[in-house]
Amino acid sequence: METATVRRVGAVAQAVSVDSDVSPSELEAGFASFVAAGRRLEVRYRELTERAAAIDLELRAKNEALAATLAERESLLASLPVGVIAFRADGGVSWRNELAHALCGEQLVAAAAWPAGEREVADRRLRVRRVAMAAGAMLVLVEDRSQLARLEHEVGRLDRLAGLSELALGIAHEIKNPLNGVMGFAELLQRCTDADTAKRYAQRVIDGVRQVDAIVRELLAFARPGRAASRRMSLGAAATEAAAAAGLPRARLTLRGALETDVEGAALVRVLANLLRNSVEAAGDTVTVDVLATRRGERLEIVVRDDGPGVPAELAARLFQPFVSTKARGTGLGLALATRVLGFLGGSLRLLNPGEPGAAFAIDLAVLAEAGDGASA
Repeated sequence: METATVRRVGAVAQAVSVDSDVSPSELEAGFASFVAAGRRLEVRYRELTERAAAIDLELRAKNEALAATLAERESLLASLPVGVIAFRADGGVSWRNELAHALCGEQLVAAAAWPAGEREVADRRLRVRRVAMAAGAMLVLVEDRSQLARLEHEVGRLDRLAGLSELALGIAHEIKNPLNGVMGFAELLQRCTDADTAKRYAQRVIDGVRQVDAIVRELLAFARPGRAASRRMSLGAAATEAAAAAGLPRARLTLRGALETDVEGAALVRVLANLLRNSVEAAGDTVTVDVLATRRGERLEIVVRDDGPGVPAELAARLFQPFVSTKARGTGLGLALATRVLGFLGGSLRLLNPGEPGAAFAIDLAVLAEAGDGASA
């Protein structure tokens, strides 16, 4: 076939050469080059066709894989226990799962403006999370926390009941001992014929009743600590008054630091007296107590440290709970009451050195505003 083509090209060249200055050989060479270029183009075209077919197959496979991935993603998002809403930059919904529609209802579109956090929607408590996407788009995740909220409420109720039960057991335990003593001495008194002995038994009965009365008064103070009448006074004066109330000789009390700082005296005297009384009862009449006050801006830290035996480490976690005490005849309400009293003033009480000799407690308390605000001196 190639020979025939060359012959035809030669014949055409001879025919053209009759009316042209171009020689037949030149024309023949030109046509041969043209034919060769045509062949190369034909080869390239076949190669391009084959390459296009291969690319088409590759694209088809990739499209199928992409479609499967998208279907898997939508199936995954649809099965999540979280509502998912995809918003375009203009606020329109581009995609959402069924749970999002069930949770948001008619407010589905409005969810685009919901801030992150919890909110009530149609008697449900929803937690909203926002994830920024490309080109101003936004992904909003909505979680139904209604059941969890109900469970939290129920757990809180059960905790309160457990606390009430524990408190009732503590009250029964604390009152039972003095009541047993009162009943025993009352029976002895009933049978007693000697006046002096009867008088001694009567005094024991009175002591037992007073002990029960003290327990009841501490319980009432713990249950309703409230606010005593406001008394502005310096920390030094409050500590001195507390030492007198606790039966701690002033000579055994060291006061250091910001002693002129004004504090809520009625509350602080009550708290300090409890701490100092505990020191005296734990270490005896020879105990010494150091009180160091440090002011930091509008807050005051008061560290009360004694040289007694300290608080056992195993007791530290429960120390501020009602009826927890290391004393044989203690009610265990003092520190619990002190914590509640400070709580009313935005303060706190904590143990600094559990398990170490010499108990150290830190009181954190707000400094009173400058005088002239109507507080009494």
